[in-house]
Amino acid sequence: MAKEPEEAEGGGEAEELKASELDENTHAEMRVLYGESAHTVRFAKERQWKLVGAVLLMFAAIMIVAQILVIEANMAKGLVLASFLVSAASIYMLIIYQIWQSTEFARQEAIGSQFSSLFKGILGPQARREGRVHGYIILTFMICGIILGNAATVFFLSRFYL
Repeated sequence: MAKEPEEAEGGGEAEELKASELDENTHAEMRVLYGESAHTVRFAKERQWKLVGAVLLMFAAIMIVAQILVIEANMAKGLVLASFLVSAASIYMLIIYQIWQSTEFARQEAIGSQFSSLFKGILGPQARREGRVHGYIILTFMICGIILGNAATVFFLSRFYL
């Protein structure tokens, strides 16, 4: 099933298309594994965003409850401590989810290496590198969002004990 080399847009010759060397059953298994891995990455990313949203909602709830109940100084200090603990735990979980995604990306690379040359070309090193960079940029923004939410909560609560 190899195609003849065709002229590329730049005037040079395109690489020859090489089909997967896997038998039909193994190829089907690899496609299922690749699909499951992609689904797992989407799940982990969804969990990250839901975690960030839940933590920010919790910070908002702390501020609203503190305002309504007009809390005492010791309670405000306890809530500040709790907000730091929740922030630390949620940032840790964000990193765990990111590592999980990296593991799945490595699995996808291993599976993809068994597919056709066209598949390998589309998901080449440049695409993987860009995907990883974008993933870590998004992770940085998520972490910054949690830190800023925590800072806002601490700033708000500080008026109850200063």
